[in-house]
Amino acid sequence: MTVDTEAAPQPGTYSVNSGGTGGVWLGLGMARVALLGIGLLAAILMMTAGSPPWLALIPILMALLIAAARVGGRPALDWVAPLIGHRRDALSGATRWRAVLPAMPPPGSAESVRLSLPAEFGRPRVMTCPDDPSIGMIIDATTKTVTVSFEVCGVDRFPLLDFAERDALIAGWGDALSVLADTDESLSRLQLIERTLPLAADPYPPEPDLDDALDWQFDVVAFATAHETRLAAQWAFGKVDSAALSLIAARCQLVCRTLVSARLVARPLSTSEVITEVSSMLTGQPAGASFAEKPGPLSRRSEWTHVVLDDRVHRSFAISGWPSAPVGAAWMSPLLLAAPDAVARTVSLHLERVVPAAAARVARSRRAKATLDQADRARFGMTSSAALDNAQASGIAMDAELAAGYRTHRLAGIVTLSGETIADLDGAGRVLRQAAAVCRIELRPLHGQHASALAATAPLCRLRPRGQA
Repeated sequence: MTVDTEAAPQPGTYSVNSGGTGGVWLGLGMARVALLGIGLLAAILMMTAGSPPWLALIPILMALLIAAARVGGRPALDWVAPLIGHRRDALSGATRWRAVLPAMPPPGSAESVRLSLPAEFGRPRVMTCPDDPSIGMIIDATTKTVTVSFEVCGVDRFPLLDFAERDALIAGWGDALSVLADTDESLSRLQLIERTLPLAADPYPPEPDLDDALDWQFDVVAFATAHETRLAAQWAFGKVDSAALSLIAARCQLVCRTLVSARLVARPLSTSEVITEVSSMLTGQPAGASFAEKPGPLSRRSEWTHVVLDDRVHRSFAISGWPSAPVGAAWMSPLLLAAPDAVARTVSLHLERVVPAAAARVARSRRAKATLDQADRARFGMTSSAALDNAQASGIAMDAELAAGYRTHRLAGIVTLSGETIADLDGAGRVLRQAAAVCRIELRPLHGQHASALAATAPLCRLRPRGQA
């Protein structure tokens, strides 16, 4: 008897590493290169002034010592900017904020509502779209942008699919990004928010003796968590006027149609839902509560290791390192499925569209920088590194993708934990780091910047990704 066996398809792999070498010269950042240059310049000036050689070496040795010092797993120089900013805010009183009551007045049918939020959130106004009353718009006159938040369905089935269906979904999502980048030039930023929070306890639990099935259902709900997926799209205009606002409804329809082709269903949130969404994320109240129960935050106190809004404590982490080796389709599932006890976890990914001409310049500069770094390392007798090889290969791959018609986006990610006490955040932070380690993702706590990071977590597209695409 002969049995024909068909080879099972192999799961696809994806490269998510930016390909950068992590510095401007020999793997050193701009701050450390500048410090070494200052030490060298000081040594040259001292020798010119007649100082002995051993004395002129002191500035160079001090610069090397400071550049090599590490605090909390990070270069010591990386802490300078957050420390200065936090001390400046403490001296000016910006670390404390109180809202003017009422924090959020009830929205009118067409009138805009000014959200009473701390300065790091900007000065957003929520307004109903003039062409579609079911769409709520977040308008920021300072940045001349309009943001719409969408409720997205279909992402939650991803962990339950096999690798072939996951690859098909990822390919569809990539095509959707390319279509939106090509057909809507005013669409400047996208923000994907995935939030996990404990389910609110039932205020009217069943009686223990009423029914065993109801009792079992109540026990399940007590240990369950809710997952919410939101997509915020931001359009940039030269002037936010009636002509610009009249285009929002058509642009929202384009986003929804494009996501349907990627097997995702999206619905723009209304004005009251937008206000409730922002307030729920900041105050920690369960989703589904009425607007009257959610007036918004009344106070904010920014500390070095966390930020407190009302009685809710928040701590944010930046995704500072992506996997350098190819990964599978579900490589980020451990982080997205992590649900620490009694703590809400929010993953916020920001994508900024890069025009093809700028993306081509980035690809060329990446390849040229890697080549120059390899030449410099050879000149100083240093061996090459895998990071340089990856950077050069990433530049070549980026050129090939641009030539094939794909579009480039700058990517930045923030993970925020929200709980009742600092002890809850400490325990949830350990669970989060373990999940990130499984995903081969590096998390860096944003000490001194937690207030700004929380603003970047809200569906306002407040983060401005910088650096390499």
